[in-house]
Amino acid sequence: MAADDHFAYIFAAELHERLRWFITLRWMAVAGLAVGSLVGPRMGLESVWPSLFVVALFVAAYNLYFSWRLGGRSGQERPLGGLRHCAIRQMVMDLAALIVGVHFTGGLQSPLLPFFAFHMAIGTIVLSTRLMYLIAGCTSLAMLLLYILEENGVLRYHPLDPLHGICSRACYLNMVSFVMALFGIVYLTDSVTGRFKERNIKLHEAKAALQERTEELQQLLDEIAEVEERKSHYMRISAHQLRSPLGTVKTSLMVLTQGYVDPGSERGRKLLEGAIERVDGLLRIVNDLLELAKIREGRNRAPWARGVNLNQLVADIFDAVSPLADEREIRLVPLVEGVAVLDWGIPPDLVFALENLVQNAIKYSLPGGQVTVGLRVTGGGEAVLTVEDQGIGIPEEFVEQVMDEFVRAPNAKAHAAEGTGLGLSIVREVVEAHGGRITVRSVEGEGSTFTVTLPLHHRPPEVEALLHDGNDGGYQTPTGS
Repeated sequence: MAADDHFAYIFAAELHERLRWFITLRWMAVAGLAVGSLVGPRMGLESVWPSLFVVALFVAAYNLYFSWRLGGRSGQERPLGGLRHCAIRQMVMDLAALIVGVHFTGGLQSPLLPFFAFHMAIGTIVLSTRLMYLIAGCTSLAMLLLYILEENGVLRYHPLDPLHGICSRACYLNMVSFVMALFGIVYLTDSVTGRFKERNIKLHEAKAALQERTEELQQLLDEIAEVEERKSHYMRISAHQLRSPLGTVKTSLMVLTQGYVDPGSERGRKLLEGAIERVDGLLRIVNDLLELAKIREGRNRAPWARGVNLNQLVADIFDAVSPLADEREIRLVPLVEGVAVLDWGIPPDLVFALENLVQNAIKYSLPGGQVTVGLRVTGGGEAVLTVEDQGIGIPEEFVEQVMDEFVRAPNAKAHAAEGTGLGLSIVREVVEAHGGRITVRSVEGEGSTFTVTLPLHHRPPEVEALLHDGNDGGYQTPTGS
């Protein structure tokens, strides 16, 4: 992109405003031509009426057209090419009208000649220098043609002084001076404004870069604020989840220690069993919280391993959960197509996530139901794992938030009292750590389907950094994969 094009692109709004300013100036020219056409005959210039008045009407007509074309939308909303073409058309129409005006006011002796310099200077500011040299050349040829036609009588010559005919040598000198002036004005204007254009370009580029960085900073601040809000919400929910069972345990122990209930009685034994059950629930919450924190921080977790065979993991999970399925009279159905091997993975985390999904499917299924675990490989290099049950399902209003921390739908709480509400959060963290995504589709009373999509060739940042340094980090292919 040329410098001038870059300038016009950056200052599209400014170019639009300048074109509208030219329209305002053009109304002044219309008024000047109209006044000149009326006053000229009184000063002995018979040729200016009605010729200059017709020129004034012509200028007013196309000025109204350009005013209409530039109205409505702002400069930022207009395409760059449209603004530039509009500027060129205005320049050509102005020069054409000016040449006609010069013809009726003495040709190369016309007092309107200085206005060519004005148009060349303004045009050089808003258009490219190369284009203005071309316009200057065309204008020079047009003026030369006008002079030749006037000199040979093809066009009537309209002298300023009716007592004198067409100029001869003086007009030749005027023609040379006119051409030199046109090109000189373009050159001098470009020399003066060129540096300003470049500085303005750099200034606006720096402004745009600053604005972009400001937006990035604002986005980062918004993300930090969102994280802080989530953290506060997470801490409040965590505190609530821990405080309630702790309060129950404390009440039971106070009743026993203060002698209200004999620890050896049946009622005392039930209080102790309830306290133990509450403590077990607290331990499950703490363990899940630690697991979630470990995965999110990426520290103190099992290392990444090469070539993780998902088929083997699914088979191992089937062996592990089969007793639970048999106990609840749930039939496990594998639906495996192809072999899925991840380039990199953390087997313990993947086992935890997939086993959690299968165990949930069994837990929330009705006796005699079926849980289908599918595994297939797509043509796009992704492994798709699905866990489908025919259980209680998830209410529609909870589907979007079921993987948030401590979220359990009311029907899930009624069906199975035990549960921390953290399992699916951990599953999502594991899946996203492997570059994948998890979705859920569920209908209350009919069942749920969780779909995990994992890219086979995902390379985590930790591994990328070590391999970039020429260190494989001691990663090994997991046993049995």
